[in-house]
Amino acid sequence: MELRQFKYFVAIVDSGSLSRAAQTLYIAQSALSKQIADLEGELGTQLLDRTRNGVRVTETGQIFYEYSQAILKQVEDVKAAVKSTASHIVGQVAVAIPQSVSNALALPLNIAARQKLPGITLNLNEELTGNLIDQLQQGRVDFILFTDNISPNSFKVRPIVQEELFLISATHNPPLPEGSPLTLANTVELPLLLSSKEHDHCLRALVDIQAANQGIAIKNVVAEINSVHILKSAVLAGLGHTIFPKAPVQVEINQGLLKATRIGSEGVFRNLVICTSKSIPMTTPKRAVLGLILEVIYGLCESGAWPGATALFDHDLKASLLTEGAGFFG
Repeated sequence: MELRQFKYFVAIVDSGSLSRAAQTLYIAQSALSKQIADLEGELGTQLLDRTRNGVRVTETGQIFYEYSQAILKQVEDVKAAVKSTASHIVGQVAVAIPQSVSNALALPLNIAARQKLPGITLNLNEELTGNLIDQLQQGRVDFILFTDNISPNSFKVRPIVQEELFLISATHNPPLPEGSPLTLANTVELPLLLSSKEHDHCLRALVDIQAANQGIAIKNVVAEINSVHILKSAVLAGLGHTIFPKAPVQVEINQGLLKATRIGSEGVFRNLVICTSKSIPMTTPKRAVLGLILEVIYGLCESGAWPGATALFDHDLKASLLTEGAGFFG
């Protein structure tokens, strides 16, 4: 396989048409078609279905497309790595974060990147937690934020944030029982809206694990919802309660539409980690963005702008990253 074939294939899938891709790439359509036919012959599988209206990627073609994107990204990373110096950092860095973290981190990180790393193009992706691992494994993103039940054998992993989880309820719901503090045992007796068990690495898994550790069965799940937006809408409508961090619903709490109740006298928490590949080098642009992520997170936690969150590193450790590089991950 040749590098240009990866580029050609991505262009075809993105444009949905051989003719449009040929125009974009400034090559003859017949030459482009031959390159793809040669590629399919070498791989021994059909990557595209040709139709009257264009092309449609096959199941194996989709796999090849995702890896092609990753390969092309690594090529661009190599170019940026050799061009970057300590005083002139350029390149593209991709960071993927869960939907439940986006409200707290996405905008402050984008603003900080624009101000402090103008030579960096920051690709910030908000994803369902289940998609994050695949993107990092394929090399399509450089860093992901994840819950700490990720396998440390797959990636370099470092804990960065502890975030408290609360019972989130609509204010017009019937009041919770008065008396002793809300516990996890009586929380799971309420009608709950949680993510599905298939997303066993996200918030649902953390709730299930903590309940199992206390010998508690979660039986009253009235709906399984894997979208933060839909979940929030369902809670606002009074369809049930959820167990969630404050940050994604802080606006609605401030507006008096939702309320957050601590679970247990000491609270229930999740740890977030930052992960990167073990096999792909830590370049100067990546190191700079990693340092910026830590700087922004530290500031958000210290100022209270990330409600319920505590940084699991100190400011001096963040500052040392620029000289120690990948040593941050141990």
